Amino acid sequence: MTQNELWLTYHQASRCNRPATAQLIELEFQNHRLLDLEDVLEHLFRQGFIEAKHRPVSFWENHEGHRVHSGQLVEEVLKNGVGKCPQSALRLVIADVLPAVWFGYHYLHKHAVPVVTQRVRLDVPETKLELVAQLTNHIFQSGYLPAHLRTKVYWQGSCERRIEEHERLQTLLEAGEGSCESASLHLNIGASFSLTLRLTVL
Repeated sequence: MTQNELWLTYHQASRCNRPATAQLIELEFQNHRLLDLEDVLEHLFRQGFIEAKHRPVSFWENHEGHRVHSGQLVEEVLKNGVGKCPQSALRLVIADVLPAVWFGYHYLHKHAVPVVTQRVRLDVPETKLELVAQLTNHIFQSGYLPAHLRTKVYWQGSCERRIEEHERLQTLLEAGEGSCESASLHLNIGASFSLTLRLTVL
């Protein structure tokens, strides 16, 4: 392969259970040379190969999964053996869905118990976690909490906002809720007296 071509593969998070798509890019396009990886990325979006809405979540990795800066010259990338053939193709990662949700266990009536945070991955093919309800079920089915507490848990986000079981996890993650350990969701365990009384009246 000459220095006028670059192999890349598309790795889209929402298509993680499908094979990556490979593409050979001509570095000379309409009398314009693609000098660095940012030029290549802009070219891919201008040609419509990737939807514009994915621009903020697209980044480069080499074939071993290490992050590559967009400002790096294509010539340097090729000299390092990356993108010279399909086996060493440069990886364009499109993180159009966040791969994990963070939450903490908050025991309402056991103030001496420290809050423990946990991460649950959403990109595992055999586990379907799209709704908060499915995350709750996953926690109990995995044995992280005993079954008798199932009716005594509820979710909260930032500013103590009550999160309903029917809400979509990706919508919460896009809003920053549960996207990292410092912004983890609250799984409150042990309904308060006021909540129990309200349910009894209803």
